[in-house]
Amino acid sequence: MIRPIHWRDLAMLHRLRSHGLCLDSQLDSTRGPDAFHDALSDPFSRSKNTCTLIARSDDAIAVGQFTRQIRHVFARLTFLGPVEALSLSPGLNLVDALSRAAGSQNIHHLIAEIDEYSPAFELLRRAGFAVYARQRIWQHSGPLSNDPERNDVDWRLETETDAAAIRSLYHNLVPALVQQVEAPPLSNNRSLVHWQQDELLGYLEMEDGPRGLWAQAYIHPAVEQTEDLLISFLKQVNISAQKSLYFCVRSYQAGLSRSLKDLGFAPRCDQAVMVKRLTAAMRDRISASLPAIEGTQPEPTAPITQSPSATQTVAENPIQNHLDSNVIHP
Repeated sequence: MIRPIHWRDLAMLHRLRSHGLCLDSQLDSTRGPDAFHDALSDPFSRSKNTCTLIARSDDAIAVGQFTRQIRHVFARLTFLGPVEALSLSPGLNLVDALSRAAGSQNIHHLIAEIDEYSPAFELLRRAGFAVYARQRIWQHSGPLSNDPERNDVDWRLETETDAAAIRSLYHNLVPALVQQVEAPPLSNNRSLVHWQQDELLGYLEMEDGPRGLWAQAYIHPAVEQTEDLLISFLKQVNISAQKSLYFCVRSYQAGLSRSLKDLGFAPRCDQAVMVKRLTAAMRDRISASLPAIEGTQPEPTAPITQSPSATQTVAENPIQNHLDSNVIHP
């Protein structure tokens, strides 16, 4: 049996909150693996941007959740658990039910970020998810020493006037396959932009939470001093001792990894970014006339004449002419 959560399930959700997997790396890094801070308010939310389902069987119980931003046509799986129930029948049934629920809300894609060695990876493959990108999450592991020889690079908070340039940078850097699934980043008044000679060359999508600060970079290849750019960013942000800085580097921006390692970052995990398409493109046949052809007769573009070479060939072949003249016609 699969059903939405009810207020009577809150005690059970609280008990299971630390026994599952968070499949949204940004949420995990900023708020921790407990994704139920959205689920607890789900029944009372007017925006209904979170869906949480419970699957029960005789031997197991599983809980799953996806979250969608209102302006996006895709949603992210945020929680599956407990881990031991994912290899049983309620696990697969739960993922299928979440996919159907997402499709009923006009969501086009369901996204999950997961370690390929996780027990849920094969579950998602069986449920129709496919890998379309890979990423590495870096964690800042210590204080950054100030280097006076480094040149500071200007970063500033994004504004509405940066929106068109941010979309252009996104479309130039991100592969077309990824663009089919994920939309360009939305303005949140926390992200940073770097302009150089009237051209946007860097964008850092930022998200802050009680556990840590999350950054995902879009750096143009024309930037020569990438390490200086990252140092200026680290000098600009304020990170308390209780929080960490997490940097997400997609495979198509892998050149940033060396600079992050030199700056004291340590790899936290490698992940596969998986997607399940909930819609399919359909071709619609449309009948249309060709006005340049219909209702007209083709006209020759040059006069039709007998080729002189053909006449000359008949005259210059007396043997064939003789045989043709002796043919008896009935």
